[in-house]
Amino acid sequence: MDKLCALCNGLFTLTVSCPKCGEYLADSGLVQDFYDPYSAYLDQEIYEDGYKGYTEECCVHLLVCKNCGFKEYRPMKRFAEEDITNYIPIFT
Repeated sequence: MDKLCALCNGLFTLTVSCPKCGEYLADSGLVQDFYDPYSAYLDQEIYEDGYKGYTEECCVHLLVCKNCGFKEYRPMKRFAEEDITNYIPIFT
């Protein structure tokens, strides 16, 4: 069963304030995309070693404050594909 990260797939927007200056942190993408020039093209399973919290259940995003440069690694829980595709929001 495939699991999806709602943040990677644009289904969710993360709004987290910087603990240093209070500005919003920007999602800079998956942390492994910053390991080396070719890491973005490698199979994600090679990073499932627990480094910075990356597992089959979580995908880790790098959050950066564009104001002061603060960086934070944030694990995001992955959801089963059917949990996301079967969810129909009800707006009132």
